Amino acid sequence: MCTSSMVMFLITGGQEFNMEGPDVPVVAAPGSDIILPCSIKPKASEQSHVSAVDMEVKWSRTDLNSAVVHHYMDKIDKNEDQDPSYRGRTALFKEELQYGNTSLLLKNVKVSDGGQYTCQVDSAHHKDHVSVLLKVEGAPEITVLGTDSGEVFLQCDSKGWWPVPELQWLDSEGAEVPAGVKESHRDDRGFNVRLHLTANSNSTKTYICRVKQGQHVMEEKIDITGNLHY
Repeated sequence: MCTSSMVMFLITGGQEFNMEGPDVPVVAAPGSDIILPCSIKPKASEQSHVSAVDMEVKWSRTDLNSAVVHHYMDKIDKNEDQDPSYRGRTALFKEELQYGNTSLLLKNVKVSDGGQYTCQVDSAHHKDHVSVLLKVEGAPEITVLGTDSGEVFLQCDSKGWWPVPELQWLDSEGAEVPAGVKESHRDDRGFNVRLHLTANSNSTKTYICRVKQGQHVMEEKIDITGNLHY
């Protein structure tokens, strides 16, 4: 079960509130729509929620010189200074602001979206923030490196994983095909993995590269028929 990190702050009348965000990374696949969680909640047990409608909510990228991802103030979006790469892809849940939900919807996720985000909420008297880490896992990509006498030399790459995922080659029936040694290296986006295969047309003409981490599986297929040269 995912737990939440909490940052306490005070607002009007000395009433205590908690600001909540996930303390584990949010994981997304390229092209998907995801939610970056953030909310403010009353500490007092007798209250069910606190409204953020009249507050300022700013999402930014901590690792990109605090570039503005989404800005809400005076009950409207004010995205004049929004980073161009996020234009048309972000939204708050306006109907949920009255319940303290300041989460961000990010559409059509890109690998470049992976990084550290800050959700900052300002009331009339105080402000505070939480951090949200987004990791974007890349779908496998197959490259044909060459051919020789009915064999096709394939390479499968998958980028931006955390931690290192499983990577394997399968035939058209879903059975694992012996391949080379998996290579992996880490950069600022996560772990990138690579696996080579010498595909033989005598067994099957369709090969599948599968990347897997826990219950999360992504696949890419290739039919080598058009690459065969005898």
